Amino acid sequence: MASRDTWLQTLQRYQGLVGLALLLGVALILDPQHFYTPGNLANVLNQLAVPGILAVGMSFVILTGGIDLSVGSLLGLLNCVCATWLVDGRGVGPTILFTVAVGLGTGALLGWLVHATRLQPFVVTLAAMVSLRGVAYVYTDNGTVSGLGKKLEFLIQPFFGIPVSAWIMLGVTVVAVVLLSKTVFGRSVYAVGGNEEAARYAGLPLGRVRIGAYAMNGLCIALAALVFTARNTNGDPSAGTGYELDAITAVVVGGTSLLGGSGGVLGTFVGAMFIVCLNVLLILKGVNTYVGMGWKGIIVLVAVYLQNLEKKR
Repeated sequence: MASRDTWLQTLQRYQGLVGLALLLGVALILDPQHFYTPGNLANVLNQLAVPGILAVGMSFVILTGGIDLSVGSLLGLLNCVCATWLVDGRGVGPTILFTVAVGLGTGALLGWLVHATRLQPFVVTLAAMVSLRGVAYVYTDNGTVSGLGKKLEFLIQPFFGIPVSAWIMLGVTVVAVVLLSKTVFGRSVYAVGGNEEAARYAGLPLGRVRIGAYAMNGLCIALAALVFTARNTNGDPSAGTGYELDAITAVVVGGTSLLGGSGGVLGTFVGAMFIVCLNVLLILKGVNTYVGMGWKGIIVLVAVYLQNLEKKR
């Protein structure tokens, strides 16, 4: 019995790595001549930046016991804001600062709403998902913003052989690991997600912790939106549709509990790698996009089931 518990705990802790290893094994069987080429592996790194940064931000929210369904909509809005500012002739620096400020502020506002209204986070962020998407369409007058040129191209150019966007993803991951493991704020995030009542009795500022977690998520969405804009060189109000599913899947596959209080960003990084490799493999095999979404839903279900196996016994 003890060995079974040890095996189960090991699987739950490293389920992201196990899943990634299985997926790479499947790729080796199904399409080794295309998947394991240097060009495709570089493409995986390039594709990792946006979903990886989004997943790191989502980790902060989920660790507090919350969730954010508005990730894709906010990315779409920030993509349009960034593109519009650049097309209107504003400098790259002010545009980046403004995009980051809007993302940070919107995330903090959502955190405040979740705390102040006492509503379930999925209700608040579901409303935000609809509203932010609507704002994006109104902001662009239901059109696409084009004419950016190569103003943000430096974000996707290689630096020491790796795209700058991938370096940003790695930097965001390192900062998040330090924040969550070495600071009072990080320990408070785990405490709020693990047992909110105990955190309240311990005197933790629940509102500030929750606002901080959602603000970090907003900051990550802004960084992802800048990379997305650099890659696509336009502003599209429909951009980012469904990205919240990829972010949540990466966090859960990486071993973070949807109930909050346990998990970590390193697991999320592995989970994001899993999602990107899965997407690339599905594209290489010509699998329909909607069939791929179905598989991701099943993967989330399996990951959550594995996390809760011990609690069911």
